[in-house]
Amino acid sequence: MDPLLDLRLPYRDFFTRREALELGETDRSLSTALRAGRLVRLRHGVYAFAERLVGLQDEERHLLLARAAVAQQRGAVALAGPTAALQHGFAVFGHDLQVVHLARLDGGSARRETGIVHHRIGAAVSDGITSRNGLLTVSPEDAVWQVALLSSLEGGVVTADSALHQLPALVGPLARVVGRSPFHPHSRTARLALRLARREAESPGESLTRMACYRHGIPAPTLQHKVHDEVGRLLGVSDLYWEGCRLLGEFDGRIKYERLRKEGETATDVVTREKTREDGMRSTGRGMSRFIWSEVQPGSTARRMAKLRQELEQSRRLYVRVAS
Repeated sequence: MDPLLDLRLPYRDFFTRREALELGETDRSLSTALRAGRLVRLRHGVYAFAERLVGLQDEERHLLLARAAVAQQRGAVALAGPTAALQHGFAVFGHDLQVVHLARLDGGSARRETGIVHHRIGAAVSDGITSRNGLLTVSPEDAVWQVALLSSLEGGVVTADSALHQLPALVGPLARVVGRSPFHPHSRTARLALRLARREAESPGESLTRMACYRHGIPAPTLQHKVHDEVGRLLGVSDLYWEGCRLLGEFDGRIKYERLRKEGETATDVVTREKTREDGMRSTGRGMSRFIWSEVQPGSTARRMAKLRQELEQSRRLYVRVAS
């Protein structure tokens, strides 16, 4: 029997070269399995069966990389920054998911190596270390703050929005961590990201759309606006809404439709149901503007924001008069 089959344990997502050699494999047999596509090298000296990576999202694969990186450390470490944010279930944006972020708990120095960034942390952060899914991790609030320090404004807002949406009680802890790292070169941007964060945002796409508006001086929309008919019946909830112009905004993306899909529904069922919902909301005398992922990427938003200005003005002309 192939000794590597013994490594197919339900709780193991990866194995090391040393473990393989102990079971009778050789460097040559590992290389052969890699060339055949049976194995994937996660990092130097760590492998996974290719079949176990099928269907993994980038974020899931990153957390697998993180487990492999932690397993190779000689000293104590905790997940940090974007890696910790993902471990807590928060969204991240604009980070290289081939790179794992670790906090040194053993007094080790801050440094970079292939695929890993090691961070030194202070006593306040160390005191908040927690265990999540079997790995030591900085606290949720420290993860958000670290991401904000390492990110663009958009990246900081995406993670902070996601964290507050899932854990509204983080408002207080986040207000306390902003006093840390006052001399960090990105502390001003990080503080702004936390000030702009909104727990109502339900996806990174909504966060990026809002930040595009911020960058272009367009009024911030209300999030998750409920639309009722004349008898008070709820017709739907719009991702974005500009009250002064009676313009609804919807972000179209994979995450949204996966979230809306009910058990037994096809993608066509979801689209049909969404179309009915949107038609109902528009029937109340409101305009509708749609956004897609490529239009709200930082640095590529000028055309879409110019169009949004036109849509706001058109909706104001058509519907504000009718509603008055």
